[in-house]
Amino acid sequence: MFSLEKLKVYDKALASAARLAQHSGSWDKRHAVVDHLLRASESVVLNLAEAARLRSAGKRQHVLDYAIGSALECAASLDVASLKQLLCGELALREKGVLCQVVRMLVGLRKAWAGEEFRESPPSYGIPEDWLFAHERLDAYRLSLDFIGWFHALPGAAELSSRLLRQVDKAGTSVVLNIAEGNGRYGPGDRRSMFDIAEASVVKAGVYVELCSRSGEVNADQKRRAMEMLGRIASMGRGLT
Repeated sequence: MFSLEKLKVYDKALASAARLAQHSGSWDKRHAVVDHLLRASESVVLNLAEAARLRSAGKRQHVLDYAIGSALECAASLDVASLKQLLCGELALREKGVLCQVVRMLVGLRKAWAGEEFRESPPSYGIPEDWLFAHERLDAYRLSLDFIGWFHALPGAAELSSRLLRQVDKAGTSVVLNIAEGNGRYGPGDRRSMFDIAEASVVKAGVYVELCSRSGEVNADQKRRAMEMLGRIASMGRGLT
């Protein structure tokens, strides 16, 4: 625990988690993204602490992968929150910038720990400067955000006025977050698992869109647009594995 406190990334991740909790404190808790953001921000710190506790370099790296994935989930959650107008775009971008620094530092730390040394190496992430995160380049990710935008424009979606709408929100949010996290996983098995969860969430979202159509909460044109997007996301997702 004492050696953990020497890591700059630990302090930065703690500060990020505290700010994200403050930002989301006034958000309607019915939005699925609220719980995801809070749990993911805490997961970054908890997994970093657990990785620091371990003596095996391989085990450290494996647990650190979870911390990296959780940081990517936080960044994707901020994209969703911005689309839903829960957080202004400028503030979301600022917090994503901090999370990008955290990810870079975690990746650098992962490389350093490969040599059994408890030290931080210079940060490195290996993506072009015009992208904050690698998953932002994925068509599947951008289209999944379009689906969130489609959903937010529905009558009653901003207030999540029905159980069915809440289920569409939950599934749609899961698609976004699992694509982002899966793209940042190092292990091929972990990567496939995250994308499989995303695909399952696509199917679930489609079912609830159908139910919303039967209940009259989604009209024929809205349903057609949603199903087109979900079908394309599923197709793209299979290509990611």
